[in-house]
Amino acid sequence: MARNISGVPFPNRMSLAHYLALRNAIYRVLNGNHFVECRKGTEVQCADFLIAVEGREDASVAFGNPITGQVIVIGDEDHLRISTVSAGLELDKMLEVTLRMEKRLSEEFQYSFDVDRFGFLTASMANAGLAMRASVWMHLPGLALTGRWSDLEPLLHSLDISVRGILGEESDMTAGMVQLSNRTSYGRTPEELLAKLKRVVELVDSEERTSQSDLLRQYRSQTMDFLKWMSLLEQPFMPRDSLVHAVSAALLASRLGYNVRFDTALALRVLIAGFKSLQPDGTVQMQVVRNFLRDTVMES
Repeated sequence: MARNISGVPFPNRMSLAHYLALRNAIYRVLNGNHFVECRKGTEVQCADFLIAVEGREDASVAFGNPITGQVIVIGDEDHLRISTVSAGLELDKMLEVTLRMEKRLSEEFQYSFDVDRFGFLTASMANAGLAMRASVWMHLPGLALTGRWSDLEPLLHSLDISVRGILGEESDMTAGMVQLSNRTSYGRTPEELLAKLKRVVELVDSEERTSQSDLLRQYRSQTMDFLKWMSLLEQPFMPRDSLVHAVSAALLASRLGYNVRFDTALALRVLIAGFKSLQPDGTVQMQVVRNFLRDTVMES
């Protein structure tokens, strides 16, 4: 959820003095709500968060709440980005937690809002209106391996659903991992956005289940080649996209009934730890996730 404070320039036009005043004012509110600053030196407190801030290096900061799974970024594209994340399809709960914090901050700050036309004002007009994005990350190896994703993706675009990969804002699906979210929020209520996204998730999940049932019958060769990516989990280093392929393969093996103890919660821990260990050359240092991977490989 993006919010900007009335009377303050957007972050790309803020002076450092503007930013420091804004940061300190917001932090006084967050400090009383169990938030800690997520920066180098506080990785233990913010272990569950993987945050990419694209604002000015001297004028953006992120705070995380380990209790609620909430992250607030100050000074990115907008003054405030309130994000609440959970493993599992808990969209209603995440909305409730997000709105609670949005309301708490509104008691201290007046948001920029155009009552006649645009709703909440944001740095990008594409986000104006409700200025809210609800997202679901899905693991869809069946659709990827059978080629059915290429038929489904255009339908999602026609439904005003944004499709992104796991490797960043402009990335495509990687190893069957994809993020689905509402493209716009103009003229919608939060409840309407969630209801639509839930229907989309049900549709995609149904197509994925059908595809997975065909993997070892009609697409056995492609499936077995894909499962070989799991062997990379034993390597000391690997490229970031290879880590995604290896984790996706382990998840798929578990779901197909192989003797692989791997679930979504473990996959998230491995991906977050691996991405945080990213080296300057773009490789992941696998030693940081080694303890997570005990007893995950096939025994026979």
